[in-house]
Amino acid sequence: MKSMQQAHKLHQKVSTFILSCVGADGYPLTKAVVPAIHRESLSELYFATNTSSKFAAAVSQNPKASVYFYSRKLIFVWKGCYLRGEMEIVTDMAVKERYWDKKYKGAYESGAFTDPDYCLLKFTPKSGRYYANFKIEDFEV
Repeated sequence: MKSMQQAHKLHQKVSTFILSCVGADGYPLTKAVVPAIHRESLSELYFATNTSSKFAAAVSQNPKASVYFYSRKLIFVWKGCYLRGEMEIVTDMAVKERYWDKKYKGAYESGAFTDPDYCLLKFTPKSGRYYANFKIEDFEV
Protein backbone atom coordinates (compact mmCIF):
# COMPACT_ATOMS: atom_id res chain seq x y z
CA MET A 1 0.00 0.00 0.00
CA LYS A 2 2.92 2.35 0.62
CA SER A 3 3.93 2.15 -3.04
CA MET A 4 0.41 3.15 -4.10
CA GLN A 5 0.55 6.18 -1.78
CA GLN A 6 3.92 7.16 -3.25
CA ALA A 7 2.55 6.69 -6.76
CA HIS A 8 -0.39 8.96 -5.87
CA LYS A 9 1.99 11.68 -4.65
CA LEU A 10 3.99 11.42 -7.87
CA HIS A 11 0.76 11.52 -9.91
CA GLN A 12 -0.11 14.85 -8.27
CA LYS A 13 3.24 16.43 -9.27
CA VAL A 14 4.14 15.36 -12.79
CA SER A 15 3.21 17.34 -15.88
CA THR A 16 3.33 14.70 -18.62
CA PHE A 17 1.73 11.28 -18.87
CA ILE A 18 2.41 8.58 -21.46
CA LEU A 19 -0.71 6.70 -22.57
CA SER A 20 -0.67 3.42 -24.47
CA CYS A 21 -3.46 1.35 -25.93
CA VAL A 22 -3.80 -1.45 -28.45
CA GLY A 23 -3.85 -0.01 -31.97
CA ALA A 24 -6.06 -1.25 -34.77
CA ASP A 25 -3.11 -3.24 -36.15
CA GLY A 26 -2.56 -5.01 -32.80
CA TYR A 27 0.58 -3.03 -31.95
CA PRO A 28 0.88 -0.55 -29.08
CA LEU A 29 -0.24 2.99 -29.81
CA THR A 30 1.43 5.52 -27.52
CA LYS A 31 1.11 9.25 -26.96
CA ALA A 32 2.21 11.84 -24.43
CA VAL A 33 -0.51 13.99 -22.87
CA VAL A 34 -0.91 16.62 -20.19
CA PRO A 35 -3.01 15.63 -17.18
CA ALA A 36 -6.58 16.75 -16.64
CA ILE A 37 -7.16 19.80 -14.46
CA HIS A 38 -8.53 17.66 -11.60
CA ARG A 39 -6.41 14.87 -10.14
CA GLU A 40 -8.29 13.53 -7.14
CA SER A 41 -7.29 9.90 -7.09
CA LEU A 42 -5.12 7.26 -8.65
CA SER A 43 -8.20 5.05 -9.08
CA GLU A 44 -9.60 7.25 -11.90
CA LEU A 45 -7.46 9.35 -14.24
CA TYR A 46 -8.77 11.64 -16.96
CA PHE A 47 -7.07 12.86 -20.13
CA ALA A 48 -8.20 15.00 -23.04
CA THR A 49 -7.59 14.16 -26.68
CA ASN A 50 -9.40 14.53 -29.98
CA THR A 51 -12.37 12.37 -30.97
CA SER A 52 -10.83 12.25 -34.46
CA SER A 53 -7.54 10.80 -33.18
CA LYS A 54 -6.30 7.27 -33.87
CA PHE A 55 -5.96 6.88 -30.10
CA ALA A 56 -9.67 7.52 -29.45
CA ALA A 57 -10.61 5.15 -32.28
CA ALA A 58 -8.37 2.43 -30.82
CA VAL A 59 -9.78 2.88 -27.30
CA SER A 60 -13.32 2.55 -28.64
CA GLN A 61 -12.35 -0.85 -30.12
CA ASN A 62 -10.26 -2.21 -27.24
CA PRO A 63 -10.28 -0.77 -23.69
CA LYS A 64 -6.96 -2.33 -22.59
CA ALA A 65 -4.51 0.46 -21.87
CA SER A 66 -1.65 1.67 -19.70
CA VAL A 67 -0.45 4.95 -18.26
CA TYR A 68 3.12 5.81 -17.32
CA PHE A 69 4.42 8.90 -15.56
CA TYR A 70 7.76 9.74 -14.03
CA SER A 71 9.95 12.36 -12.43
CA ARG A 72 13.69 12.78 -12.77
CA LYS A 73 15.44 15.21 -10.48
CA LEU A 74 19.09 14.24 -10.68
CA ILE A 75 21.07 11.81 -12.80
CA PHE A 76 20.20 8.81 -10.62
CA VAL A 77 17.05 10.02 -8.90
CA TRP A 78 14.15 8.59 -10.91
CA LYS A 79 10.63 7.86 -9.74
CA GLY A 80 8.10 6.30 -12.05
CA CYS A 81 4.75 4.58 -12.07
CA TYR A 82 3.22 2.20 -14.59
CA LEU A 83 -0.52 1.58 -14.37
CA ARG A 84 -2.36 -1.15 -16.25
CA GLY A 85 -6.12 -1.07 -16.72
CA GLU A 86 -8.91 0.01 -19.00
CA MET A 87 -9.61 3.25 -20.86
CA GLU A 88 -13.03 4.47 -21.93
CA ILE A 89 -14.41 7.44 -23.79
CA VAL A 90 -16.56 9.64 -21.54
CA THR A 91 -19.94 10.58 -23.00
CA ASP A 92 -21.46 12.23 -19.92
CA MET A 93 -21.48 15.97 -20.74
CA ALA A 94 -21.37 16.99 -17.06
CA VAL A 95 -18.13 15.03 -16.60
CA LYS A 96 -16.70 16.41 -19.84
CA GLU A 97 -17.48 19.93 -18.64
CA ARG A 98 -15.86 19.27 -15.24
CA TYR A 99 -12.59 18.26 -16.91
CA TRP A 100 -12.64 20.97 -19.58
CA ASP A 101 -9.70 23.39 -19.27
CA LYS A 102 -9.76 26.89 -20.77
CA LYS A 103 -6.33 26.07 -22.22
CA TYR A 104 -8.03 23.65 -24.63
CA LYS A 105 -9.97 26.42 -26.44
CA GLY A 106 -7.43 26.78 -29.25
CA ALA A 107 -7.42 23.06 -29.99
CA TYR A 108 -11.14 22.85 -30.72
CA GLU A 109 -13.08 24.76 -33.38
CA SER A 110 -15.93 25.80 -31.08
CA GLY A 111 -13.59 26.47 -28.16
CA ALA A 112 -15.94 24.69 -25.76
CA PHE A 113 -16.39 21.35 -24.04
CA THR A 114 -19.37 20.70 -26.31
CA ASP A 115 -17.12 20.55 -29.38
CA PRO A 116 -17.63 17.14 -31.04
CA ASP A 117 -13.86 16.70 -31.40
CA TYR A 118 -13.25 17.13 -27.64
CA CYS A 119 -12.76 13.64 -26.30
CA LEU A 120 -12.35 12.93 -22.60
CA LEU A 121 -10.72 9.62 -21.72
CA LYS A 122 -11.23 7.94 -18.35
CA PHE A 123 -8.58 5.46 -17.27
CA THR A 124 -9.36 2.97 -14.50
CA PRO A 125 -6.24 1.13 -13.33
CA LYS A 126 -6.32 -2.41 -12.01
CA SER A 127 -2.69 -2.73 -10.98
CA GLY A 128 0.51 -0.75 -10.90
CA ARG A 129 4.24 -0.82 -10.54
CA TYR A 130 6.11 1.92 -8.67
CA TYR A 131 9.83 2.51 -9.13
CA ALA A 132 12.05 4.63 -6.87
CA ASN A 133 15.57 4.37 -5.46
CA PHE A 134 16.40 1.33 -7.63
CA LYS A 135 13.47 -0.62 -6.15
CA ILE A 136 10.28 -1.83 -7.79
CA GLU A 137 7.00 -2.54 -5.99
CA ASP A 138 3.86 -3.96 -7.58
CA PHE A 139 0.45 -3.03 -6.19
CA GLU A 140 -3.25 -3.51 -6.85
CA VAL A 141 -5.53 -0.50 -7.24
